[in-house]
Amino acid sequence: MCETILVTNNEELCRCVQKGRFVDGSSLDVLISVRDLVHRGNILLTHPLCGNLRPYQQPFRSILIEERPGDLVDLDSLSLIEEAVGVYQSARLLLPQDLDKDTRADYAFIDAELMRESLERYGQLRHETTLRPASLKTL
Repeated sequence: MCETILVTNNEELCRCVQKGRFVDGSSLDVLISVRDLVHRGNILLTHPLCGNLRPYQQPFRSILIEERPGDLVDLDSLSLIEEAVGVYQSARLLLPQDLDKDTRADYAFIDAELMRESLERYGQLRHETTLRPASLKTL
């Protein structure tokens, strides 16, 4: 049976999905984790560089995959994730732990918004949860 899983370093978003795998680390760590999963036969459902944000512009990275235990490596997924890893390995990274709480929350919100439509399409987003930027949480 194939399952859809969100792989992310965005802890808030991970709590809002039906099935998520939290990666405690940088956006590059997420990409490497997804690459390992692709090597095991899983496929990408979302582009690993969605949002067209540069590594120094987005400390969070979230990717939807479909688990396909035992399947052959999907070469399209492998090519996409390898390209993304290359982009992030050669760039300066913005790390979540280097940001203050409110700024981190705003970046987490941006990541969640970039993923929202895909999460809804694959039935992953819990409808009772709402992520909001830190600037709106005090209103």
